[in-house]
Amino acid sequence: MRLTVRYKVLALIMLLVFAFAALAGGCTTKPAPKPGAPGKFAMPPRMVIGYYENPWPGTPDKTGSFPSMKTFAKSMTAVGPFWYRAKQDGELEARDSQLVLDTARQLGLKLFPLVTNKTGSTDSILGDPAIRTKVTDNIVKLAKEKQYEGINIDFELLPPKHKDNLTAFMAELYPKMKAANKTLIISVFPQVDVAEDVSGAYDYPQLAQNADFLQIMTYDHHWETSEAGPIAPIDWYEKNIQYAIDKCGGPHKVIVGIGGYGYDWVDKKGETIKYADAIVLADKKGAKIMWDDQSQSPHFKYDDHEVWFENDKSTSVKLDVIAKYNPAGIAVWRLGQEQPEIWKLIDQKFPKQQ
Repeated sequence: MRLTVRYKVLALIMLLVFAFAALAGGCTTKPAPKPGAPGKFAMPPRMVIGYYENPWPGTPDKTGSFPSMKTFAKSMTAVGPFWYRAKQDGELEARDSQLVLDTARQLGLKLFPLVTNKTGSTDSILGDPAIRTKVTDNIVKLAKEKQYEGINIDFELLPPKHKDNLTAFMAELYPKMKAANKTLIISVFPQVDVAEDVSGAYDYPQLAQNADFLQIMTYDHHWETSEAGPIAPIDWYEKNIQYAIDKCGGPHKVIVGIGGYGYDWVDKKGETIKYADAIVLADKKGAKIMWDDQSQSPHFKYDDHEVWFENDKSTSVKLDVIAKYNPAGIAVWRLGQEQPEIWKLIDQKFPKQQ
């Protein structure tokens, strides 16, 4: 009889414990997801940006990137024209084209023009507070007057000593752009397997707080003055996407770059080559185009030259990686250099409609 009572008491205690635990569990919330985890952020409308480079001086506006912009506008959401440079005195040097602007508008494309740092101006526009304010004010004024949807800050090859200055520049510009209802993008160098003197000025976490998007320049792993090699080997490509998403707090802050070009090297002297020119050159020289499985890139040799470039096959592999991480967008450098067939792949694997 005493054992029965004891068991009843124990059962009652256990029932009360479980009831309390269930009640407590119902009142608590799940731990907040880590940065970048699903549910932490709302994804913006997907962007597909085509970088626009002006034609060579003395040639009409309808050359250069213009034909590609018109032909594949239906696959894009925006263009990023290479139009403005910040000067040492805080003014902006312009190379804009009214024809291109009007055509982009007619095609329904947004405009995010690039503002680059003119050679010799970096110390002033980033390090001098007065000049920095003048530049940021001029950028906002430009965006308003031209009715651009936003601006892409493309300050490249900055010494690592300017890391804090670049962050301060963006921290000053961002609220001004938000007040004007304009989008602010900053182009940044990749960080994984990239020399510190090239990538050290770009503090991803800080810049992500002071920009709408970071556009990762995931190309030029081999460049004009390097030894010959793939433009963006696939393992390097994916590691840099992962790194950017982690450091920026999620894919909603990241725009991934896609190169459409190549280089023709002699020793360590390379010249940019378009896809179409690479194919014609290989045919002219009787060179067989090879496929490198490790980097997932096409290449060929002729005479004492070595050519690596991007085509639809290498782009397809990159788009598969991009789709896996689902960033805010992609940016193709540059319109007119790419194999036209990549746009069909973009429509299939990373379409602008989500």
